Amino acid sequence: MRRHYKKSYKNNEKDEGARIATVFAFFYAVIIIYNFPSNSIISWIMILVAAIVFIFILLVQINTIEKKKKRKNDILNSIKEANLEENINSLITRFGLGQEKDANVWTRRNYKISWNRINDLVTFFKEKGIALSSKEMGSILAEYIDKREYDLTINSIASKNNSFSKIKWDDFERLLYRLYEAMGYSVQLTGKTGDQGGDLIATKGQERILIQAKFYKDWSVGNKAVQEAAAAKNHYDCNKAIVITTSVFTREATELAKTNNVELIQKDLLQQMLIDSLEESWS
Repeated sequence: MRRHYKKSYKNNEKDEGARIATVFAFFYAVIIIYNFPSNSIISWIMILVAAIVFIFILLVQINTIEKKKKRKNDILNSIKEANLEENINSLITRFGLGQEKDANVWTRRNYKISWNRINDLVTFFKEKGIALSSKEMGSILAEYIDKREYDLTINSIASKNNSFSKIKWDDFERLLYRLYEAMGYSVQLTGKTGDQGGDLIATKGQERILIQAKFYKDWSVGNKAVQEAAAAKNHYDCNKAIVITTSVFTREATELAKTNNVELIQKDLLQQMLIDSLEESWS
């Protein structure tokens, strides 16, 4: 049976009150120490009271933190059980680079998402039986973004082999991520390989590029890749499409790319780009 949370998250008024009370208790103790003789019984009683209040508030805050952790884990589990992870990843991919002209944005690392989009997702989740606040949704988005970026970092620095023949397709995507990041772009992996015909999105200024990665070793890239990239450009709201391969393109693919305004980067040009931007030689 799926568990969904119907209860909405309330404002952090209690947390704010606890912090204020903690500061008050601290200054209260300082005032008592400076205004009463050290041997005064009254001063020691008042200091003891302040200490008790401080400890009580501290325990309340610890309990609040634990409840928040449990609440967050329960929400994450509910999202997985409801098969809604793809919706979160889609929001991050499609709107995460903050292309919309909205001054009110939520930020995390190199991602920027309009709060209006986040509120839309909150409403959608509520319709699916998972009620949470916009602030909580921001925390959930941060969880998914941090995992993406951590996996990318670890997998990128772990790879020391500069041969296309000795890496896998996901290593190739991460290599392109590092390449375009070194070229000054904000880069995102779209999620599943081949999803909607695009693997990465690179943004710099007004330029938003849809990148399709074709990790081929023994055959040429044909028309299908060009058609997919052209379609994905519109799906991801990009103004440019590029197909990059470790192989070469067929003559038909080259001709089709010209008529569809799709840029093609084959192995020899990619190798030069890697040398120029990453100072890495790939064979």
